[in-house]
Amino acid sequence: MTTAATTSAQPIATPQARVRHEWYQTDAAVVVSVFIKNAKSGSVRVDITERTLSVGVQLPTGSEYTLELDLAHAVDPKTSKYEVLSTKIEITLHKVEQGLKWAVLEGEDTAPATTLAAAAEVKAALSYPSSSRHGPKDWDKLGKEAAKEEDKPDALNALFQQIFAGANEDTKRAMIKSYTESNGTCLSTNWEEVSKAPVETKPPEGMVALPYNR
Repeated sequence: MTTAATTSAQPIATPQARVRHEWYQTDAAVVVSVFIKNAKSGSVRVDITERTLSVGVQLPTGSEYTLELDLAHAVDPKTSKYEVLSTKIEITLHKVEQGLKWAVLEGEDTAPATTLAAAAEVKAALSYPSSSRHGPKDWDKLGKEAAKEEDKPDALNALFQQIFAGANEDTKRAMIKSYTESNGTCLSTNWEEVSKAPVETKPPEGMVALPYNR
């Protein structure tokens, strides 16, 4: 009599589902997004403590996706929340230390602490006391104003534009003809005079006009 050997079926471990998660931050919170489409609210578990985040999602395939994070900084579990959307699960973790910039989401954050106060100090460094009686100089602002001044037309062009804008047609024709024919060395508003002949080039004293070769 032979006895058939029997073996019990062993469960086959399925690999962790390949699910992407990302995070970003504001001054008040860290937002973690787990990208699972069409997840049911009843199949989502989110546990938040001061320094941990645990996410579990029952997938349609029957397997479970899990995400376990040891957070780099403390969060407030009472005000933190999550929302199940059509394309992702969005978890908002409110920072205990408002304004602190997290260099990493999990593990040990070894980067120097950066806060809004530090950013304010950098801005203040651009404005420092001056011996002027008008008080501190904001050199960054002055630099921008100087750049704007460079873009303005020079005094001659400004005067030309001012006269031209309020002139009649004969005056405008006289200005254009005299300025063009004299190569910018003469500006006349007398059309009766300049209409009779070409306007000669009259360079400033001590200078010589040279022909322009096209």
